[in-house]
Parts: sequence; C-alpha cells; structure tokens
Amino acid sequence: MAAFGLILGVLPAAAGCSADAGETAEGESVAPSPSSAGAEERALDAYEGLMGAIVEGSHEGATGHPDIAWYAKGQARELAEDMLNGTRATGEPDLAPEVTEVDLEDDPPTIVIEDCADGSEWLIVEEDLEGLEEPPQEEGLRLQTATVTEESGGWQVEKLWIGDTGGCDR
Repeated sequence: MAAFGLILGVLPAAAGCSADAGETAEGESVAPSPSSAGAEERALDAYEGLMGAIVEGSHEGATGHPDIAWYAKGQARELAEDMLNGTRATGEPDLAPEVTEVDLEDDPPTIVIEDCADGSEWLIVEEDLEGLEEPPQEEGLRLQTATVTEESGGWQVEKLWIGDTGGCDR
C-alpha cells in the first residue's frame, strides 16, 4: 500500500498551478539572475528539508518531527504535522522539485516550487486510522506546489499543496 496515496489521500487539496520552470507565460526561456540563484537554492533546501522531516517521521510512526518547525510555517507546517498521524512507513518518495516562480521584490520575497513526486516507494507498514474512513489506495505521480518565503534571512515553506494522483508527468 503506498503511503503517499494513503497518507495524502486524507488531506484536503488546494488549487493552483503555474508556468514551467525557466519559462514565461508565453513559453520564452528565462535564465535565473545571479542574485536569485542563491535564493532559489535556499528555497529548494527548505522544501526538501520539510519533505525529509515528513519521511523521517513516517519511518518512526511519529505524530510530529522537530525539524518541521525549522523548514515550515503557517499552512505548510499544519499540513506536515497532520501528515504525521502515527502511521509508520518505509522507503521514501522520489522528488523532482523545480522552481517555477521567483519574486524577490515581494514582501516577503517568495519562490514557488513545483514537484512531480512519485510516492510508489513510500510504503505504509502500520497504520492507525481509527475513526477515519480508509482513503483510496493510489500510487503514481502527484503535483505538489510549495510557496517558500524569506523572513529575517531564512527561507521556510509557508504553503504546501498536494494534488491528486496523475496530476503531473515526468
């Protein structure tokens, strides 16, 4: 049973998509400016760190993980904590995050990351879904969108959206 489908199948999804990484809405290629390259790397680190904390917590059957507060805030932190509901899993999802939007002039500076994540190797081995209707068992690729913001020199995932299976392809 795929944890990605089972764990994420009980969570509500939010809407939102954006243009492909490195392209404008008209499809023209855009190279990142040197000043945005470091910010993009730190935003990707925050997203990957958050996903790593979720996976590590799932291996322990945890109901939380101390690194979540380091990598996430707001809605993303709440969602990540909700994902760790005592369900124990093995393996990990195959992530392929890409920066799709950069706005360093915004207040706070914002970077959007899209990830066509494959959760087929992140498997539930023990679950405690007492009181919850068992969600459909879905495997495959899911579009995940993370809005990462900078505050006081640190980047954190502020919003995290996890779509339905089949929402993207690699």
